[in-house]
Amino acid sequence: MIEEFKIIWLLAIGLGLACTFGFLAQRARLPSILGYLLAGYMIGPYCPGYVADIKMAEQLAKIGVTLLMFTVGLNYNWKDLLSVKRIALPGALIVASLSIAAAMLYSIYLGEPALSGFVIGLAICVSSTVVIVRVLTDQNLLDTRQGRIVVGWTIVEDFISVFGLVFLPTLVAQSPSLQPALGIGWAILLAIFKIAILGVFLHFVGEKVIHKILETVARTRSHELFTLAILACVFLIAIGSAYLFGVSLALGAFIAGMIVGKTDMSHQAAANALPMRDAFSVIFFLSVGMLFNPLAVIASPQLFFGILAILLFLRPLLAFATCAIARYPLPVIMTVGLAIAQIGEYSFIIAQEGDRLKILPHNAYDVLVACSCITIGLNPLLLTLFHPICTKKISSQQERPFQKLQVKKKNGKSFLPRVVIIGFGPIGQAACVYLAAKGYRVLVIDRNIDTIIALKKHGIETIFGDATQFHILEKAHIDNTRLLIITTPEFAITQAIIQTARHINPFLQIIARARFQADMEKHVLGDIPTICDEEVSSERLLSLIQAQLKE
Repeated sequence: MIEEFKIIWLLAIGLGLACTFGFLAQRARLPSILGYLLAGYMIGPYCPGYVADIKMAEQLAKIGVTLLMFTVGLNYNWKDLLSVKRIALPGALIVASLSIAAAMLYSIYLGEPALSGFVIGLAICVSSTVVIVRVLTDQNLLDTRQGRIVVGWTIVEDFISVFGLVFLPTLVAQSPSLQPALGIGWAILLAIFKIAILGVFLHFVGEKVIHKILETVARTRSHELFTLAILACVFLIAIGSAYLFGVSLALGAFIAGMIVGKTDMSHQAAANALPMRDAFSVIFFLSVGMLFNPLAVIASPQLFFGILAILLFLRPLLAFATCAIARYPLPVIMTVGLAIAQIGEYSFIIAQEGDRLKILPHNAYDVLVACSCITIGLNPLLLTLFHPICTKKISSQQERPFQKLQVKKKNGKSFLPRVVIIGFGPIGQAACVYLAAKGYRVLVIDRNIDTIIALKKHGIETIFGDATQFHILEKAHIDNTRLLIITTPEFAITQAIIQTARHINPFLQIIARARFQADMEKHVLGDIPTICDEEVSSERLLSLIQAQLKE
């Protein structure tokens, strides 16, 4: 029975334990990630009791990594990446190079070949983007200046690891006729060429194709089809980038997110991906916990503590020094240094390749997994401990280059309160024209992609998406809105929007619309002023009757 329903048992027991231990961690004021890792260990092969299928868990975890990096890419663009290139590019290169050098020297000290140390160094110079994004999100740091620098830093680390994987087989080639320097140089050039081709293809071809596909599907107004289109694009781009161009699955998903993020459908795409992302990202932490082997630590204590020292002390200190020399403020220095003090999923891939090529010492793979589990568990604790420093406000002069570039001047230079209109039918159009003429700042949310495109051409701020979803209203900044006007006639939808909006901003003023008087009689909207189509039609009809009878 267990064999027949392996994936169901994994989800049932794994997610059940993750929920339990995550809840206990929250009650103990600890990061929920610790609970997820413990839950993973409980169903892993190194703990007595039920043992889940590791291979199955790893496959599900890759789905979580893909969806997580896709949503990060949605809110990130190349301009943001270029804005942090002054520190992310040289900083990541310096810290990665010195981390590899330290691992090689320590490997020689332990009596192992320098090549073994190179593989270990390559594995520990790649921070887990999944962990970084999750921890920064929990600490409300992802959309800050320091958060953008950290994400940019990890992207550079991903490229470094890609180059390392590409020319690692060349390093261990034993052919006498092979010239190592020439082989390594050729491998590096090949990796650069592949990534350049990927960038050019996605920018000039992929972006237009994806935009056209999503725009066509959006016109159907089918939530189901739009979700399928998003998922198909994400996984096709991610897996295609990984197989054809040799980049990591996470990097491919990030690129897919950046492409979709340039379209008018980005907010709805993020809302559709969020529920699945959260569930599958938990499975990622379960899969890491399942791999933890305490016996490997006991068998190779010197290697374990040496790698741990590089991860928890050397790398953060190098990052602190690099950012300090570049004269970045303390919040940036602390956030970057603490965020990269861990390793994750891509480190396992590098270690597996080194193990396959028979260049890693005994137990090295298990030791790297153990270091990953421990550093992933400690990382949120460190950022929580130094949270006041990491979130300290940066002066406006320092912040200016990193402000969100997508903010545009719309609806004139008005200082009047901001109004959000949901639905752009005849009633929404009338409200928008009136408010815009009065100088109010207006944002329109609608599920008709053609309406969104037309409004953008007229300078009206817009969001394509379903306003019943929390993520869409959050992107509309309902917390900073004075008035919300709901023009959709479906009463159930109106109720859902009001409930979500009030959860974000309890003091928000709302004007709603209902189609039938029966809906009005339910009194579920409380004191919210509501327009009823039947009442308005009745009043208009009576006025017309009176006008005719007077003649």
